[in-house]
Amino acid sequence: MSDPTRELSLDELPRPPLYRLVDEEGRDVFQEAEVGGEPATVGVLFTDPQLAREFAAGASEHGMEALSGLEPRELGDWGAVEVFASAGEDYVLVISHGGTGLFHAGDVALKIAEIAGEIPLPLYLISDERGEAPLISVETDEGEVRVAALFSTPEKARAFKERAIHLDLPDSLGTIDDADGLRRHALVAQQAGADYAVIDPESGITEAIPVEELIR
Repeated sequence: MSDPTRELSLDELPRPPLYRLVDEEGRDVFQEAEVGGEPATVGVLFTDPQLAREFAAGASEHGMEALSGLEPRELGDWGAVEVFASAGEDYVLVISHGGTGLFHAGDVALKIAEIAGEIPLPLYLISDERGEAPLISVETDEGEVRVAALFSTPEKARAFKERAIHLDLPDSLGTIDDADGLRRHALVAQQAGADYAVIDPESGITEAIPVEELIR
């Protein structure tokens, strides 16, 4: 059960989309506040737009008059969230149904850089009804290699299948929800002869990840 009063840790920073509050001209609005006895500027992020609207409606009661009556705008990816966290505020307050956290803006930006270096989950794969995903052969300067194709969204998986109709790929989609699932899939792909895994394949082997790196 969610607990909005629970204190979030930085490791629990919610994933995008997140929402900030903006004025009539679409500009971000920050609250001047006192944090630890010192004056500070605070930006606020929410995990859904309704939560943002409810907060804005009662912002004065929370001592955040500058945010009163504002409208939410979406931050759709980590890059947009990093820009928000680097906009000049001292702190970022994150409000979700599962908890609330107040973080130094610089710490949020560093955490996002760390997250951005990780492989995004969930991932999707084109598979048959048994859950088996075919490998794709790719020609490189060093000869033919076999890759496991992974996708960041179902739409990208379907678009790839439509472009690669000559490969006669199966119609189903599988999902990899966590790191253990990714390791299991990589191990199966390696046993089937895969050299690499490619996320959202567009340009051959250039964005490939050696399969053994995903098994560690």
